[in-house]
Amino acid sequence: MNIKTWIAAMAAAACGAVTAAGASPLDISYEEIPLEKIKAEDTLILSDSPEYARNYGILAEGTVLKGKGRIYYYHVNETGKPARLAVYGVSDKGEEIKVVRTLRGEPSRSYVPTGKTLSFREVTVKQQPPRNVMLEKGKRTILFEDNAKGIRQDDLVSGIVEVETSSSVRFGAAILPYEGSVEKHLEKARYLPPDSHEMRGTFPMHVYFESGVWDAEKSAGKIELGSAESTAFFQEGRDELNFIGRENTGNYGITCHLTIHGKGTGKYDLYLNPNGGVFEGTLEIGQDRRLLRIYRTERYGTRWFGHDTIYDYEKLGTWEAGKDLYIRFIPPGACYFPIPHRGCRTDEKAASLRFFRMGGPSAGQRYACQMPWLRPHRFDCASEVLKRCEESIEP
Repeated sequence: MNIKTWIAAMAAAACGAVTAAGASPLDISYEEIPLEKIKAEDTLILSDSPEYARNYGILAEGTVLKGKGRIYYYHVNETGKPARLAVYGVSDKGEEIKVVRTLRGEPSRSYVPTGKTLSFREVTVKQQPPRNVMLEKGKRTILFEDNAKGIRQDDLVSGIVEVETSSSVRFGAAILPYEGSVEKHLEKARYLPPDSHEMRGTFPMHVYFESGVWDAEKSAGKIELGSAESTAFFQEGRDELNFIGRENTGNYGITCHLTIHGKGTGKYDLYLNPNGGVFEGTLEIGQDRRLLRIYRTERYGTRWFGHDTIYDYEKLGTWEAGKDLYIRFIPPGACYFPIPHRGCRTDEKAASLRFFRMGGPSAGQRYACQMPWLRPHRFDCASEVLKRCEESIEP
């Protein structure tokens, strides 16, 4: 999650030519299927800037006006000492709120395990006993601490805190000294400026997208999410600390609900194919909203799924061509896009829905590079990605 560069891809489809034995579902052509944002609801407060926290203080803060909210944090301890990360709430009038769910990924210096474990826990730990917390007027009250034993230097920590309020309440995340009273440190904490990738602010928590009707018997199909032309996918919000608009380039912390409308007969297989690098996360997929299946993308052994290749793919079930398909996921931290979800008929060659998005290293820059070979190898590679975009040189 260190980069402003995201290329996103997902796919599900079928087409009409019989597949030779052993043929890859990647070897296909496809037509674009329109995708539309239907609605957005509830409130996300994203805390990912400064991503590398070199000083103690308030990392992000935003307002849940009323109802359901989520605080999603993603930070590396670069203070030079063990630290603590706390999520807090503060009310101008004093009131009781409800903490409905708290989750954390496993801290890691290699980053991928942190995003991977948080993604899995978000899907599998749906229900927790709610906890009522009384907020004193004007006082920052700790709702959750990532690790009371301390965060090591260079460790990435990432987590989710979900709340419900009956009126306007501010929530935030802070990185604090390990020694001494965490409450006193929080009381004195000052706001930190964002870093260059500016990934913090208040955004929608749930966003719903629907496709046009895809006919599985006519052609392969693709859906692009987040390209320069597809501006509806990455959500706009506001940094309340800097009073400026922000784009959540990657939809970090946002639950994305995709409905793929389809018609036709027969069945198809769904594949996920990361084109931008590592993608280790958990998704829910199904044709009954109430009974979504859980799918994980991962590799065991010497490398991550999607690392340094565009040819990894994972089968994500077999589905009825004439029914809608529902996909639900929060983009996992420490992973890259594109991730084409490709589908192919069980007796025919694959078709796919693909989403591509690429953003530059600074806010507002966009590069519409739909090049399957273009894949970042590490998080701080934005300049190399832009160089390849500009020169159009295949690596």
